[in-house]
Amino acid sequence: MPRALVLPVNLRGVERVVRITPERLRHIRERRPEWFDFITKFMRQVIERPDFIGQRTRSDRRRVEFVGLVGPPRRWLLVAAKFLDDKGEAWVSTAYPVSDLILTRRVRTGTLWEVIGGP
Repeated sequence: MPRALVLPVNLRGVERVVRITPERLRHIRERRPEWFDFITKFMRQVIERPDFIGQRTRSDRRRVEFVGLVGPPRRWLLVAAKFLDDKGEAWVSTAYPVSDLILTRRVRTGTLWEVIGGP
């Protein structure tokens, strides 16, 4: 994850290497088996160069969502990571494709915002 990217709600993001456990990969494969190869192929790209970043209002405040347009096929991919600043760790919790409709709704409600500039 780029150091220049500002994380929401006072997260420092001390650890900028975002890891994923075998259990989380299993979770992703079980929830979206038809998208698993796509997700694992483009997950890193989304974290390194997101088009949008955000948080859910009732979610764990350490959880940050990264969304990027990747592919082929061109598709919005959401990758959620939890930043444990007190432990100096960051971990992927889930990842899945999102539709244009969901992306637009999340931007309008203020739970996702566009990343301006880039690395």
